[in-house]
Amino acid sequence: MKALRAACLVATMISGAVAHAEGDLAGKTVTLVTCGTSNPWCKVFNEQITGKLKAAGVKVNVLENDFDAVLEVQQMNEAISQQPDLIMVEPADDKTLVGSVKKAKAAGIPVLYMDSPADPAISEDIAFQVVADNVALGRFAGQNIIDGLRELGLKEANVVVISGTKGATMVQDRQRGFEEVMATAPEYKIIDVQDGNWDPVLSGNIAQQLFAKYQSQGGIQAVRAEADYTAIPVIQAARQAGLKVGVAEGGLIVSGTNCTKAGIDSIRNGEMYGTATEDAFTQGEYTVEAALKYLRGEKVEKTIVVPEYRVTRKTLDQYAEVCSKG
Repeated sequence: MKALRAACLVATMISGAVAHAEGDLAGKTVTLVTCGTSNPWCKVFNEQITGKLKAAGVKVNVLENDFDAVLEVQQMNEAISQQPDLIMVEPADDKTLVGSVKKAKAAGIPVLYMDSPADPAISEDIAFQVVADNVALGRFAGQNIIDGLRELGLKEANVVVISGTKGATMVQDRQRGFEEVMATAPEYKIIDVQDGNWDPVLSGNIAQQLFAKYQSQGGIQAVRAEADYTAIPVIQAARQAGLKVGVAEGGLIVSGTNCTKAGIDSIRNGEMYGTATEDAFTQGEYTVEAALKYLRGEKVEKTIVVPEYRVTRKTLDQYAEVCSKG
């Protein structure tokens, strides 16, 4: 039912756009400062946004970076120089964007902040933001880890986190939610947190290093990866290290987020224990529909929070379809 309600919310947003003629925003321009399409989540997210903007007649300029905070500031300067009707930014590091957002406001250019909550220093400077419920996503991961370890019957366990870019508020919020839930099971200890920068290859390499580092210190029994596409390399690294994976094997418990088809398949085959939504398709849909409303001069809430849901084998059928779009 939750999945149905979420789908209805998106459908409601879409239906609001149906009354507008195709190409009705011709003459409007948007500069999208975003993560690169080499990242699988970003590829779907960006395509969802640019496709709908272009269908409405909006000219879209895309500036991509691989969560490179320094490059993103340069791209924001370039975006401001283009004088678009709207800048849409996916933050690599929220603190480093403070000056850029203030500069955009001073130039009279509205900024739509995407995915991660804007730094409090610019909460009044952004036009609006569309964000995931990141604390909830962290809590879901914590519950996945605890439930998986308890299914194994473990009385104690070592848990590690391979996060997204630590400078992003969304990553910090997820970790806060995760730690909040993990604190209810103190027998399971978080022994290491490493920054994987949303990079599948880097995350897999970090996992290899951590498995080796803690092999003589009780090993690692669970991993929270920041996204499904970084969880899969963790599982591959575990296999390469000779570790068993999943409850059925009595092995490593792995939780992802930002659900994808690969993650859904991994849960089905018993390797990944669970994940959560914040799939690229839904996040992109909410974001672009809000952007279109704003460009049409319609009222848009200052902060739009996309609802998120926990995904396990028990709830797989409810979320498999939407997760598989990303």
